[in-house]
Amino acid sequence: MNFSHCDKDETYLSLHDCVAGHAYFENGTLVFAFEDGFWVSPDHPDSPLSKMVRTDASRVEYILEDGGDYDVTVYVFRRTCFRQTVRVEWSIQELIQKINTGTYQLEFLYQYRDWNTRIVECELKFDKKPYRQECIMKISAPEVRYHWNRLREDCPW
Repeated sequence: MNFSHCDKDETYLSLHDCVAGHAYFENGTLVFAFEDGFWVSPDHPDSPLSKMVRTDASRVEYILEDGGDYDVTVYVFRRTCFRQTVRVEWSIQELIQKINTGTYQLEFLYQYRDWNTRIVECELKFDKKPYRQECIMKISAPEVRYHWNRLREDCPW
């Protein structure tokens, strides 16, 4: 799919509360597709609007530092029957497979950046109890590309 906008500056863009329904990994790039888009600030140079709004269907590409799946670490947290929280490491392929088969949706919550590394707090959403599981992705990516076509005035923050 071709997009009319591609932005590498994350200053005026946000994935907060955005849900990725599809993902893939190829040629050193980790890609998430957002059917309901992501957020664009009114301060963005391409926004003529006075409020933060969502885009239409969009895509975010993480250009990985070394291009390998080892540039992404995924931790999923689950509760045991003993009321303890256990951190389980998943491969990026496992996460992608679970997203693409519809077993889970990945909701982005918060992102923290330090040089080329991003720590992304997120939740895995699914249709049985407990309905959500906390997860964290550590992504080594010096560049991120946000792609979209249009802003949706009908979807303000």
